[in-house]
Amino acid sequence: MKKIILGVILLIMIGGLLTSSYFIAKGNKGSNITASKIVDNVNWENAESFDLTLTKSTSITKGGVYTITGSISDGELLINTNDEVKLILNNVTIKNSNGPAIYIENSKCTYIELVGENVIEGIVNEELDSVLKSQDDLYLSGDGSLKVISNLDGISSSDNLTINGGTYIIETEDDGIKGKDSLVIENGNFTINSSGDAIKTTNEEELGNLSIENGTFNITTDGDGIVSVNSLEIKNGEYTIKTNKSNSNNSQKGLKAEGNLTIDGGTYTINTNDDGIHSNSDITINNGKITITSNDDSIHADGKLEINDGTIDLNAHEGLEATFVKINGGIINITASDDGINAGNKSNNYAPTIEINGGNITINMGQGDTDGIDSNGNIYINGGTVNITGQSPFDYDGEAKYTAGTIIVNGQTTNTITNQMMGGGGMNGGMPNGQTSNGNEQAPNSNQRPNGGNRRR
Repeated sequence: MKKIILGVILLIMIGGLLTSSYFIAKGNKGSNITASKIVDNVNWENAESFDLTLTKSTSITKGGVYTITGSISDGELLINTNDEVKLILNNVTIKNSNGPAIYIENSKCTYIELVGENVIEGIVNEELDSVLKSQDDLYLSGDGSLKVISNLDGISSSDNLTINGGTYIIETEDDGIKGKDSLVIENGNFTINSSGDAIKTTNEEELGNLSIENGTFNITTDGDGIVSVNSLEIKNGEYTIKTNKSNSNNSQKGLKAEGNLTIDGGTYTINTNDDGIHSNSDITINNGKITITSNDDSIHADGKLEINDGTIDLNAHEGLEATFVKINGGIINITASDDGINAGNKSNNYAPTIEINGGNITINMGQGDTDGIDSNGNIYINGGTVNITGQSPFDYDGEAKYTAGTIIVNGQTTNTITNQMMGGGGMNGGMPNGQTSNGNEQAPNSNQRPNGGNRRR
């Protein structure tokens, strides 16, 4: 009897392990890649190879390497297999008046290598919304080019999308490039003209990370330029992003993330109707050359905005805005028509604070009700150079402390942080018990005015 009981327990345990493994594998299928890269590690040399010349709609139903040439005047290339497939597109043209040009209905993963000049064009619907549409992981690479023309979206994957090389010319009436669970761009040249968002992720559940390392991007869009539904990480590359100001009902931001946004190098020229760089969480800028012209905020974080280095030139309604603005280094030039640097109350994770520890900051303010540095809480200057030209250099509701660095106001050097706010704290005033900057990252207290009258976006 004991043996039977032990056997039953053992079977239950094994069943549980198998079930767990199944759901782990299922949950990770094309999703748990926050090393979010699909790695082309298949031994294609041992795979079966095929030469395929297109003349009409064609289906691929087994794995292998397919070197594809020719054209389809009105039809599609369909992939439906449980295996891995590699498509070498060699000067291919595919047009479809009723659906995607290339539709990957099913595969373990599809790898596309671009050779020569390739063109795909389609008229798609809301269900199959992209001219290059993959229901599974998709990897694009090569030295060739791909031109995509679509009445809706251009390239999309319902799982993970990785692009490592190639030249892409994308013209769409909606979004340009979409990865659902993740989108990783490691290199490539991109020219995108879109009526929706140019580059984006869409999985709002828990994934949707977007990362870019290197590449050249020329984006013109009626929507957002590069937008992540979760985190956005950019390292190096060249980015020219322009939003069309005529379509003001859309969100028209340059770089946008619902989660944290990190910039580590690269050159950015951004001209937007909305915020140039925006995060609903935190922004960290470690390096880079950033030039922004914006009708709204140049750089906006609901939470913390931290600048460690870089050359940043801003011309906007407001230059830098966050709940906590922390500047440790860099060369920052701001021309603004409202506030140069603003700390509003937009996140419960931080107290409204502007902390300057280093860097060379120049702020030129427009006429009228404008402030060079405006905090709904505190201002701390611990180093660096702050050079403000304007009739209201500082405005704060909490305390202001100067410990080190250089302050220049309208050409005159001073060690005083004046306050334009009636009833403001003045030097070392306005906060109980001489609170120091050690409390910068605490949640705002209930006595601070909500949002300070600033717009919430």
